[in-house]
Amino acid sequence: MTATRIDGARDGDRLLITLRGSLDAMSVDALQSQLFDLTRLYDLIGLSDPVRQIHIDVAGVDFCDAAGLRMLVAARRVAESRQATCHLHDPQPHLRWLLRATRAADLFDGV
Repeated sequence: MTATRIDGARDGDRLLITLRGSLDAMSVDALQSQLFDLTRLYDLIGLSDPVRQIHIDVAGVDFCDAAGLRMLVAARRVAESRQATCHLHDPQPHLRWLLRATRAADLFDGV
């Protein structure tokens, strides 16, 4: 497993987030805090376009447990509270299976 990382960038009304590594009980609190900070940062600096789309690239996620799944669902709730959509991009087969098995895939566009 690789080190857990989160990166974010703004592109117009889209917030692009890249997750890498393990989404597990050991990393999820820090990742959730960073995710919140990323969405809040763009509010604080007063960009004119509100975030309407949150795109999360999960291609680099090599492990995800229930805590990681809860974090992804929380990201979806953040998007919903902003009247924004939430998209997961390129989930690996293990993550796609977990999302479908728990019916969480229905919460995200493109899964």
